[in-house]
Amino acid sequence: MIILGMVGTPAGGKSTAAEFLAGLGAEWINADLIARSCLNLPEVIDILAGRFGSAILGNDGSVDRKTVADLVFGDDSVSRGNLQFLESQVLPRTRTEMHRRIVEAAHQDRVVALLDAPLLFESGWDRGCDAIWCVDASRENRLARCKKRGWDAGELDRREAKQIAIETKSRLSNVVMRNDSTLDALHENLRRSWDDLVRINDVGAVRSEFAGPPHCSSDRVPK
Repeated sequence: MIILGMVGTPAGGKSTAAEFLAGLGAEWINADLIARSCLNLPEVIDILAGRFGSAILGNDGSVDRKTVADLVFGDDSVSRGNLQFLESQVLPRTRTEMHRRIVEAAHQDRVVALLDAPLLFESGWDRGCDAIWCVDASRENRLARCKKRGWDAGELDRREAKQIAIETKSRLSNVVMRNDSTLDALHENLRRSWDDLVRINDVGAVRSEFAGPPHCSSDRVPK
């Protein structure tokens, strides 16, 4: 089974690309969705409420992600400390679930396990990938897409600042795709790259470990 990493810029079209690849047969492992699920595990809720107070909880007792985002996305030392604490609770659980799904996909004889993870390099998950694709778009187009999510330019910049530069992501990726044209154009590029990927790789060996020789080592990512 091929393990394919997917990275990009916020609102660049990464999830759109991942959804299309899932339609071609990839097992889509969405780190953001898994992290959201881990955020609302009972033990995590208790830990976060103990740190940040019950104000972070919604009426249904789940974690209000917007409230938490306001606490962790900032340039001051308190925000950075809050983010570090949040990640210490969520990231290990996210990694464990991603690994479980990779193994499950291999047992189901999936051709490709697609790791859709914004922090693929920062978290070292790139080291388990056979290939990495990057999807990017112009700032103008990304801002237009942000409006559909209810983000303004400041929110886009804030989220982008928490990730490594797109230039670094592009340099560490095997394939870089622009998403500034039509959806059909993006799909065409994805299908072509998909066909190349499954053709040049031998599909057979089941990866039992989500670790191995670095393909695009995160050790080379500027700190």
